Order: sequence, then structure tokens, then C-alpha cells
Amino acid sequence: MKFISKLIGTFGFSGFFPIAPATFASFIFVVLYAGVPGGKVLANPIVVLVTLVLSVPLSTHLEKNYGHDAHCIVIDEVVGMQVIFLWATPSVIGVILAFFLFRFFDIVKVPPAQQSQRLPRGYGIVCDDIIAGLYTRLALIIVALPFPAVGQFA
Repeated sequence: MKFISKLIGTFGFSGFFPIAPATFASFIFVVLYAGVPGGKVLANPIVVLVTLVLSVPLSTHLEKNYGHDAHCIVIDEVVGMQVIFLWATPSVIGVILAFFLFRFFDIVKVPPAQQSQRLPRGYGIVCDDIIAGLYTRLALIIVALPFPAVGQFA
């Protein structure tokens, strides 16, 4: 069970990448989503729901083993990326833009994202990435209005 928790919570061990593991995990998500046949299943509502439900207890468990909001815990990035692509039909440009906007919002922690990190256990780990995903989605909706080539995010 410990191995499965680590496998999922670190998104296939991508969270152990030595440089910017959250960015690396987000990049891996985008590559799988847009570049692998069937990858769009990552944003299927059932998959998103299962990931969301698992993300908090997995983050809590991994935090006990690796420390408070440890860099290797990247299941939260997966959830944030899923929020962006749920029911969306992005173009390649939209996927690339989503990646960069998500990383921006995840790093900058626009309120209430920063405050959400104070939530207990895995909630604080996951919540700020959900908020970053929502901000990214909103930004993409706004960008898609004058530039429909970005895709459909509304």
C-alpha cells in the first residue's frame, strides 16, 4: 500500500525530479493529456473525481513521510491541471498556454490560494492548486474570447 500511495501521490514518481518537481509533473501531465492517444481521459469527470477524492488523504499520508508540503507531493498539480481541462476542448496552443498560466498562478498564489495553504493536512496542499487551476481556467476563458484558436474552456 505504501508503494501505491507513493506512486500515485508523486504522479509516477515525477515528484522526485531534482529540479522543479511540480513544474515537471505538470509538464508530464500536459504531455500525457495532449500527446498520448487516449490521454484526454485524465480530464474525464470520473477520473477527476477519483483523483480529487484520493489527493487529500494521499497528500496527508506522504506529508507524514516526507515533511510538510514536501516537493515530491505532486498529486495536487495533477488535480489543478485536471480542473483546467475538465469539459474543455483546448487546441495545442491552449494546452501550452494552460501549462504556463497554471505554473504562474501556482507559484504566485493569488488570494485565496495563499491562505488556503493554512488548511490542515492534505487540504492545504491540494486546495491552492485547485484555486490555481480555476484562475487558469478563467484566464483561458477570457483569452479565448478574442482568440478562439486557444480552444474552448467555458
